[in-house]
Amino acid sequence: MTLNFAKSGENELTEMRERIKKMRHLFVQLLKEYGAEQDFSFIIEQNGMFSFSGLTGEQVDRLKEEFAIYAVRSGRINVAGITEDNIHYLCESIVKVL
Repeated sequence: MTLNFAKSGENELTEMRERIKKMRHLFVQLLKEYGAEQDFSFIIEQNGMFSFSGLTGEQVDRLKEEFAIYAVRSGRINVAGITEDNIHYLCESIVKVL
């Protein structure tokens, strides 16, 4: 039973890792499609649940004030919180503050 539990946990981590990787690729693709001139391809190479976006503190402030999108002022974003339901709004909003 312990072996099955460990295998199940391992499978869940693999699924989560793949979903985050997929969101990173889609995020970069959609930013470009929505008109971002800045190259965000470096985000694809990053790992983990968070990513440094390259956004300035002022741009992060505008995202919060104008679009109710929250990020750390350093530009760090929670990639694990990006879903297919919110990614278009996120990318469209980011392009508007660039």
